[in-house]
Amino acid sequence: RKERRRMNRKLRSRGRNRVSDDDKGTSMSRNKALSQNLLVDPGTINRMVDALQDSSPGGSRVLELGPGLGALTGPLLESYPDMVAVELDPQAVGQLRQSMPSLEVVEGSLLDVDFAKMAEDRGGRLSVISNLPFGITSSALYHLLDASEHIERAVLLVQQEAADRILSDPSRRKYGTMAIEFGLRSSFMQQIAAVPSIAFDPPPKNTKSAVVQIDFRQDDELPLSAFEMKVLRNCLQAGFEDRNLPLAATLSKRRELRELVPNLRDYCEGGANWLQKKPLELAPGKWVHAARAMSQYALAEEEGMG
Repeated sequence: RKERRRMNRKLRSRGRNRVSDDDKGTSMSRNKALSQNLLVDPGTINRMVDALQDSSPGGSRVLELGPGLGALTGPLLESYPDMVAVELDPQAVGQLRQSMPSLEVVEGSLLDVDFAKMAEDRGGRLSVISNLPFGITSSALYHLLDASEHIERAVLLVQQEAADRILSDPSRRKYGTMAIEFGLRSSFMQQIAAVPSIAFDPPPKNTKSAVVQIDFRQDDELPLSAFEMKVLRNCLQAGFEDRNLPLAATLSKRRELRELVPNLRDYCEGGANWLQKKPLELAPGKWVHAARAMSQYALAEEEGMG
């Protein structure tokens, strides 16, 4: 909510630069507040479009988030004429409607997209593609995670650092909450391409980017229930607050989890050995054990109070 309010406030602020799309002979103002680094490299655009591989009639389940000037949208529209795009910048919305009159454009924030409703309206799980704005990458990724049951595939252009956080395993420095949640919610993930700064206008300073493909599992394929997934996120956030402490110590720092830790062993697989491990040492499967144990104990406590 804070991220959305911040973006909306800045959208109303002044100070915009002109950028052009030479192929269309059009131009618009780039809103710095929206972290707009527009993708202009044809090679990267083609690789993203090729990776999407949506099979819905006319591409009716293809959703582009934050199309900006439409450099990616144009090739997408050729392959998926019934796609939809969501764009926050009113000027960009007007530009898209003028240059691509057949395109369905929804004006709004990608952080407010109701993926469940859109999937229902369009007849199935969505194929999402986006050059995510750098300033809201984490918020956007967690928004996608929370809606993963309604998304079949996501092809995303993100900073290399974000790609590393998504794809990391316990042996890598970037391993953390995002890698674990994406790992559990996806059936397949890969980095498709490394993208240099010159692929954008303006080129971001000291920033490398990457295209990642994520194929999400359906809810009935997840190792945890919806309630357990919520508990998992709470555990992850608590555990990775201090990566150098055993999990039992980091969980105990949170009031809502403190009372659970001493009683967890009765609900744990493998004798709760993972409680003495550092968060970085725990593979996703061990975090599944932790979430199940926490959930079982919490439900048992609730039934006891009832």
